[in-house]
Formats: sequence, structure tokens, C-alpha cells
Amino acid sequence: MARGHRWLAMLESGKVKSLKEIGMREGIDNSYVSRIVNLTTLAPDIVVVILNVARPKHITLFDLAVDPPALWNEQRKRVGL
Repeated sequence: MARGHRWLAMLESGKVKSLKEIGMREGIDNSYVSRIVNLTTLAPDIVVVILNVARPKHITLFDLAVDPPALWNEQRKRVGL
């Protein structure tokens, strides 16, 4: 999650122009970069659950990172909170 925030800050500050550029710099696929940046949009209480390692076993970070709902209530429904 920290990586996602760092990469988002790089985009917002203009240090990089795209997720693809971040991927090239980091030596990873830009789709991975995109998924990790998506984690920065999670509701604060979901982040707390993740950081406390208390997330339900059936929910993975990949599940949360792929096409997360924009609305926090919808995110909570997805993870069962």
C-alpha cells in the first residue's frame, strides 16, 4: 500500500507522466502498478483492517486492487464489512 501512495505522489507531482513510466523505472508490469495505485482509493477503515492483518481470508489484496468500487460503502460490501 505504501508503494501505491508513493507512485501516486510521483504521478501527482509530475515526476513521472504515466503508470507505464513507473513500471519501466521499477522493472515491473504497468498493470501491477495500476492495481497497487488502486489500493490508494480504499476506505480508511478497510486500510486499517488490511494493516491489522484482520481481513477475511477469502479477500486478497488482488481482489481489492482490481477495479475497486469508487464508493466506500460498495467497497465495504465487497469485503464484508
